[in-house]
This record gives sequence, C-alpha cells and structure tokens, in this order.
Amino acid sequence: MKREKIRLRLTGLWILFGPVMICMWAAGVNYSNNLVYAILYLVGALTFVSLFHAWRNLASVQVEHVRAQPAFAGGEVEVEIFLRNSGGDHVSNLTFLRVADEDGPRRPLPVRGGTAVCLRPGDSSTVRCVIPAPQRGMYGLGALIVQSAYPFGLVAASFRMPVEMIYYVYPQPAGVAAWPQFHATGEGAARLTSQPGDDFAGVKLYSPGDSLRHVDWKAYARGRPLMIKQFAGGDERQLWLDASHLAAWPLEQRLSQLALWAVNAEQEEIPYGLVLARTVVSVGLGLEHGRRVLEALAVDGGPVPEAGG
Repeated sequence: MKREKIRLRLTGLWILFGPVMICMWAAGVNYSNNLVYAILYLVGALTFVSLFHAWRNLASVQVEHVRAQPAFAGGEVEVEIFLRNSGGDHVSNLTFLRVADEDGPRRPLPVRGGTAVCLRPGDSSTVRCVIPAPQRGMYGLGALIVQSAYPFGLVAASFRMPVEMIYYVYPQPAGVAAWPQFHATGEGAARLTSQPGDDFAGVKLYSPGDSLRHVDWKAYARGRPLMIKQFAGGDERQLWLDASHLAAWPLEQRLSQLALWAVNAEQEEIPYGLVLARTVVSVGLGLEHGRRVLEALAVDGGPVPEAGG
C-alpha cells in the first residue's frame, strides 16, 4: 500500500508549554537571568532534535494491509493493521487515527490491549484496533493515519494511508428464539425441522462453513481429500425469513428478530433464505451465505440511523 509523505507538527503539549516558555523568556529579558536563558535554549534544542528523530521513527514503517471484521450492533469492529519495519532502527510509540472520508474528522483508533505499538528492526506485526459499533449499517474507512510523538512528545510525525475500505455492522440478534410459523417450500406447511434426509446423495469437497458432522472421516483417514457427505430425502422443505410477516413490528426490532433466526438457522444447519423489501437472498447455508444475509439486514433492511462512522 502506498502511503503519503510524512508530515511534522507541534503537539498539543505546546498549548500549555508555549505560554510558559514565553513568560520565562520575558522574565529572562527583564531580569537578565542566565539560568532562564539556558532552559530556553535547552528546550529549543530538544524541539529541533525532535524534528529529525520523529521523522526517522516513521520513515521505515510500512502498512502492508488493513482488514476489518464485521460485528453485531452494540459490539466492537476489530480492525487488523499489518505493519512492517523495513529499516534497521527500532520504531517506538506508534498510534493510529481513522478518517471516514476526505473531509471527515480524525477519530482515535484504540489498540486492543495497549496504547502504543513498537517494532523491532526488520520485524512484522499485526496490530488489532477496535471501533465502537453502536448501530447497524455499512460504514467506510477512508484513510488510516499512523503517527508518533517520539522521542520527547514535543513534535509529532504522521503519514496518511488511503484505505477506501467498507465494513458492516449487523443488527443485534434479539427476539423470540422459536422458529416462525412460516410456510416452507415443498408439500405441506408443517414446521421445518433440522433433520436431513436419509438417502445418500454423494460427496463434495469440504469448504469453510460446512458441518464437521458430515465429513467422510474414513475416506480422509485413507489419504483422500476432506469430503462432505450429502443426503437427500424428506420433503426438502426450506425456511424463508420474510420481513413482510413482521411488518407490524418496529424496524430495528424486526431486523434483530430476522438476524436471530438467521444465526440460529446457521447453527442448526437449516437451509434458509431471506426476503426484504429491496433484496432477496436465495436459500443456502454456510459462512458466505450467512454473510450475505446479515449484510442485507444491515443495509437493505431500511434506513440506517445517523451515526458516526
């Protein structure tokens, strides 16, 4: 990832430190106090030296990749930042800011389990930061700012890294755990059960999200690839989660209930689909299918309340 150039600025410490130094300078001029002059010259020298050390501290830092994990409303979105120190010097006291868009405000990006990051020469590290997720929706991370006020806190160096990444906050699963009395496909309108059919229908290659209960362990023990047994039979009923059946409910309560049923269907391995006003997700099962359903609930379920990204 290509970063922008390093910028240097005085830190907020000078809001308090600056007036004090001006008063000391005035006192030194009025009373010809050599000790006051010595302190002023020392602080000036430290500030001048900080310019070079602050720049050098960030010169070798490379951001390889940034990834955000989705979360449910009320939780925290985890942002993974992959860093590399390509130089031969120790990098100290890295902190991070996030910017939602070009003209948006800078917001702190707290590091999980700590306040700052250090990197040894030639070292690579994955830094995990957190973003509060109070409300559902799709949010953007326009840019990442890496900064450091090393070594004295008088001068801060920073560079901006365009990211242009989106992340989702899903509705918080809540409501009634019992399955809805919806009509399922196939013959009859009996409630759907999670029991598969009894007829063996073949095998397929394992993919992430498939149930380990259906793995053909005997074939795997003989050195074959990891395969999943498939069964057919029964009335092949499928569960459809239709938002129109909950039209009398408040919007956020309706989406939370649908999210709860979707999560439970994944856990019980029940194929399910989703019907919203603007989106239809076909019947399926697995991690990728669950992601599409929850993203649809987060974005297409209705207007998202205003919230800071």
